[in-house]
Amino acid sequence: MALWKKKPVDERVTNMQNKIYREIYHLVMLIALVSVVVKFMTIEVTMQVVLTEFLILLGASIYYLVRATTLGIYSDEVELHDTHSKMKRSKKNFYGGLAFGVIFALIFATNSAINYAEGTQQAINYFALVFGVSLIIYAPFFILFIWVTHTAAKKKSDQINQQQLDEDEGK
Repeated sequence: MALWKKKPVDERVTNMQNKIYREIYHLVMLIALVSVVVKFMTIEVTMQVVLTEFLILLGASIYYLVRATTLGIYSDEVELHDTHSKMKRSKKNFYGGLAFGVIFALIFATNSAINYAEGTQQAINYFALVFGVSLIIYAPFFILFIWVTHTAAKKKSDQINQQQLDEDEGK
């Protein structure tokens, strides 16, 4: 006999609570992202000032990816996404990595043109040069990073799903 009795659980209530928690998570992520963007745009802060927000954004994302992978639901999420979406997750990851690369290149190019150029022509040259070089460096990096992360997580999630299926068949 258990020391504590389990309370009856209403599945509808649990699902609604999970929906609320998901909304709270999205709201917190949005607030942290807006905080970082506003601080960089208004007071030109260093990374040290926005470290807390950055750690919240990065930490929560990494935690979710690791938990979804170790529970074996990441590959299920990818499969569900791919069946209901016009664009496969791998293609979205490619475009997402490319977008991150372009955004970083634009930020660095704009910074160089504004802070280091001594005239309009030099600003245009600095912008074009820094944008091109940054794009060549950062776009492939982000595309590769996102692709490797996605592929590794999906492979591990598939392995865990297979182990669970094998255990269920053995019972």
